[in-house]
Amino acid sequence: MKNLFLSLVFLVTISSYGQDQKHSIDIENNRCIEQATPTTIGSINCEKQALEAWQAEMETVLQKLQSNPKLLDVALLEASQATWSAFHNAQVQLYYSYYQKHYQGGSLARAAALSYEKRHLRERVLYLTDLYEEISGD
Repeated sequence: MKNLFLSLVFLVTISSYGQDQKHSIDIENNRCIEQATPTTIGSINCEKQALEAWQAEMETVLQKLQSNPKLLDVALLEASQATWSAFHNAQVQLYYSYYQKHYQGGSLARAAALSYEKRHLRERVLYLTDLYEEISGD
């Protein structure tokens, strides 16, 4: 069961990164997961590392966007980010609750919820990065 789940997480992770260019965080996360298999705890540690990397990337891109108020309305950006963050937290709680029931708790529930949280955060970071590139001309 654990091996099946880890294989599923790995396939979902790979398929969710279907862009032509892979981000360095994605590459490192995939490498980590390949080396961690077949342990659930190893996969959880990989997902935590990737989540932390995406959080740092989020801070970086938000700072870039906020650094020049001529590019966009910073107050609207902050309001948008606060709304997204509340939505993100609620979604993560919902998924964690589902996985807790589906896997009857345990490390598989945590691994699945972390994987979801990482993917959701990743999408937001990539969106904000695209926004910054569009408005800054970089």
